This record gives sequence, structure tokens and C-alpha cells, in this order.
Amino acid sequence: MNIQMRQGTIDDLPAVKEIIRSAQLKLAASGSPQWSGEDAPSEARLRTDMEDGNNYVFLINQQIIGTAALTKGQETAYETIVYGQWEKNDADYAVIHRFAILPERNGRGYAALFFKLLLAAARESGMSEVRIDTHPLNRAMQKVITNHAFQFKGIIHLPIPHGERYAYQVFL
Repeated sequence: MNIQMRQGTIDDLPAVKEIIRSAQLKLAASGSPQWSGEDAPSEARLRTDMEDGNNYVFLINQQIIGTAALTKGQETAYETIVYGQWEKNDADYAVIHRFAILPERNGRGYAALFFKLLLAAARESGMSEVRIDTHPLNRAMQKVITNHAFQFKGIIHLPIPHGERYAYQVFL
């Protein structure tokens, strides 16, 4: 089995869009409003992730089965947190966004492996801290996050309907 993570390219856009669409259907079926309406990852957002070098794809035997964005810097939405606080670090931090695995590939450990590779990429790029958020009803993502030593830090609010998100942080 050939397992690989690499930066996504514009040629990967159709596969990435399909993964996101499949994940949206799974989220909706679970009752989570995440990635619906204004919160949905648009083609333009995915394209920008790729053009900026922030998109990563996860491949098994040359088939793209996962996608995520790994950004560096400050996240505006993370400036205000309630019911907790960030453990401040003066340096910039990395953020994982738009993480998804093809639902038909779930349950095989691929999400955990992809997540580990993203954390390694953040570390390799000089980041010592990673933050992530997810909707309170996205229990599958919460499990992936907490299984990788992330600590719950509080709740942030995105400026969209159903914008409440659980916020997590880990130091590398």
C-alpha cells in the first residue's frame, strides 16, 4: 500500500470538491449544520487554498481520499474565545481547516494517519502550536482532534448561522 500526503494542485480540485461534497452529506445526515449554507467550503475557497499552498491531499495508492488546509498566522475568528482561553504563545500558529476523508474510507485509521502527517508538516514548517475548531455536533471530528493530544480550550463563534465551534489547541 502506497500512502502519501502532498500539497494539492489545481488538478486535484475535482477530487477535493467530491470529498467535501461527500463529507457535507455525511455531516447533514448526522444532524450537524457544519459545512452547510454560508459555512460550506466553496470552490473559490478550495482554489485559493491550493493557489496559496495551503491545501494538502492524502492519497492511498495514488487515489486522493482526503483533503485539508493547513494555514499559518493569526486566525481572526480565534481572537475571542468564551468558556475558556488559549494558552498563549507569542509566535504565529498553524490552523487545520476543511479536513475531510471520503466517508466510504472511514473506520480504517486514515483520518488519524492524515492528521499525524498534517501535524508533522506544521512542525516541519517551524510552527510550535496548532489550533483547530469544529461544530459541537461533529462528534467524529472531535474524536480525531482529541485523539491527537489537542486540548479543548473553549468556544469560538464564526460570523455565520450556527457559527458556534469547539476550539482546540496542541503544542508540538
